[in-house]
Amino acid sequence: MIVLAGAAEAQVRTPAPTPPQWRGTIGVSGGVQTIGRTEAQHFVVQKNLEDAPIAASLDLARAAVYDVGLTVMLVQGRLGASVSVSSASRRFGGDVTAQIPHPFFFNTPRPVSGSVARLLNTEAAVHLDATYELRTSARFDLLCFIGPSIFRVTQDLVSDITYTDSYPYDTATFTSVPTTRMSATTLGFNLGADLTWKASRRVGVGALVRYARGSARLTPSAGNNVSTTVGGLQVGGGLRFALGQ
Repeated sequence: MIVLAGAAEAQVRTPAPTPPQWRGTIGVSGGVQTIGRTEAQHFVVQKNLEDAPIAASLDLARAAVYDVGLTVMLVQGRLGASVSVSSASRRFGGDVTAQIPHPFFFNTPRPVSGSVARLLNTEAAVHLDATYELRTSARFDLLCFIGPSIFRVTQDLVSDITYTDSYPYDTATFTSVPTTRMSATTLGFNLGADLTWKASRRVGVGALVRYARGSARLTPSAGNNVSTTVGGLQVGGGLRFALGQ
């Protein structure tokens, strides 16, 4: 009877739960894309039956960056993988010059110049990375990562110039700059590091450094081709939430 009771008890005994074989971190960060850039446009439009060359120099300064990512690692190892989504945005402006043909005389261009402001540039990216944990302790985790990035860039570009003139039409006066908003998707890369200070078992504060880069080609009008660089050095910080063990 004792043997039978022991066997029955063994049958109903709940097996010990299997500990998770992975651990993960959700990171939410905000910061800046520290490296700005200057872009040049050179194209031609038709005015008064002649070519009117237009040139623009656009100054894209630092951008605000937001990043959300998930990192998963094996419990017994240092290797892992991460996927993150980042978004950078900024307003920018620049200088525009043009040579406006005379309405009566051929080969008699009139120079005009002005500025444009409040243009928009946004860069959304998905980063797919392999990660390696350089250091872990009760208080700090430090890991590095590298992998491909898929960028979606949207940017305002100069597409024409408007002006006023009056008889005898020897001069022209700058009025405004029409712009066109263009988008493109391109493939690039990223690499960087993430440092987490553990305020508790599940919540920490992190610092993120990432360098991401890609290039895209935008065409706001016929013959108006612009090669633009996307990404840059991103520095930020935010919260980290531990998952798994």
